[in-house]
This record gives sequence, structure tokens and C-alpha cells, in this order.
Amino acid sequence: MVTGEPGASVTQEAIQFAGGDSASLFFSGPPQALSGNIPLVNNGVEKQKIRTIGVAAESLQGPASLPLTEIPFYAKLYPGQQASVTGMIALDATTRPGKYEFQLTLGGKTLPATAQVAEVVDFRITPGSITILAGSSKTYTRRFVIENAGNVDLPTGSKCECPIFDSFDLITGLLTGLHKADRTSAETMVKGFLNEWADLQVGTLVIHRSPVTLHPGDKTTQDVDFKLPDGLKPLRHYYANLQLYNAILGVDIYTTAKA
Repeated sequence: MVTGEPGASVTQEAIQFAGGDSASLFFSGPPQALSGNIPLVNNGVEKQKIRTIGVAAESLQGPASLPLTEIPFYAKLYPGQQASVTGMIALDATTRPGKYEFQLTLGGKTLPATAQVAEVVDFRITPGSITILAGSSKTYTRRFVIENAGNVDLPTGSKCECPIFDSFDLITGLLTGLHKADRTSAETMVKGFLNEWADLQVGTLVIHRSPVTLHPGDKTTQDVDFKLPDGLKPLRHYYANLQLYNAILGVDIYTTAKA
């Protein structure tokens, strides 16, 4: 859509794509934020504004999964002015990575365009943290909602592992190690600190689940088993951070007197 100043006559062909008939446009980026430069020229005698550009794309859909027929676009050009303006195209978030051909139409002129859609890995898990009150049992089950909000397939696998740490922080470990160490030399004191720091890693948390592959847009629930290592002390706090793709699940473990 092209508009002129209030009260002035509007010529739909006033603002056009700059360049010859062999010109083409290129857009790149993630599906929801493709960007590319659009060269324009105002051949009219009035200042003109653009608000939309027509799109013809058989293989592309907009954010609402409907056919893409136009894109919002704003530019203001004075008579005879040329400009290269950045245009943004928002597609369906599940649009697969790859190269797509389409056409843009403005002021009676149509140009071929190419969209290079980038790969987006966006794995989401809810809740983002859990708490386990550990007693005599070694295995605990939790249910999660998992979602693939990206545009590539994401296999989850059946098993993964991550280290469990004592909640003592680094300063506490330093002070405890120095207190326990033989203070006859700096070397023995450093060794005492390093030994205490190493003990903060108390074992491995093993996670079991049914293997699934989430396709773009998939969302489902899944039960996950958390198996604790031997040797956790009673009445203590431990923690682990499990990462799967870009998502991080925080696990807090509080042992009871029966641990």
C-alpha cells in the first residue's frame, strides 16, 4: 500500500523497487525474523509512504499458519529520493531450515526474492526446576511438559547423566579444607583446600525416560526417573543442573534422616 500526503493525489506506481528487471531480493534469519534490504525509489512528485508489500509464496506461511500474502513495511520517501530500507518477514515458527523462493510486488513491479531460513533449536521443559526429598529410595519420578518450539527435529534419547554437588559453596570449601589441612606448609594447605573442593562433587545423577523425537511444534508430557547415587549424607542439600539442548533443568535434593 502506498499513500501520499493528505489532500494530494496518490499514484500507486510512485514508489517502486529500484534496479532493473534482473534485480532480486534476499532475506535471511530465523523464521520469525527474516531480514533483507529492499531498494526503493520515489518517481512521483509528492512525498509517499509505504505500509505493506505484496507477497506471492506458495511454500511459506505467516505466524498464524495462514498463507503469506503481504508483509508490514514502513518507508517514507520524498520526490526523487532513493533508499535501501531493511524489511522484516515473519514466518511460521516451524518453517524448516532451507532456501525458499517467492516474489514481492510493489507499485506494479514484481521482483523475485529468496529466503534463507536458519536452523533454530528451541527445546522447552516445564517445570524448569524440581525438588526431591530423598529418603531410603534411590529413584524418584517426575512428570514434565516438553515442547519443540524450534524448526528442527529434537530426539531426547533414553538416558543422560549429570554430576551432583554438595551445596557448600567455594568459600566454605576453601575454609573447611584449610581448617583440616596440615598447616606446616603452603603446599599442604593448598592440597587440603583442593581435596575439600573435589569432595563437593558427590556422584552422578542418572536420568531415564522413554526416547522420543519431537518434531517442530510438538508438545507432550513425559515421565522422567531420577536415580540418586550411593553415599549421599542425611540432612544435607545437594543440587544438579541438567542441560538438554538449550533448556536447563535445576534439581534440588534434600536428604532426610533416612537417606
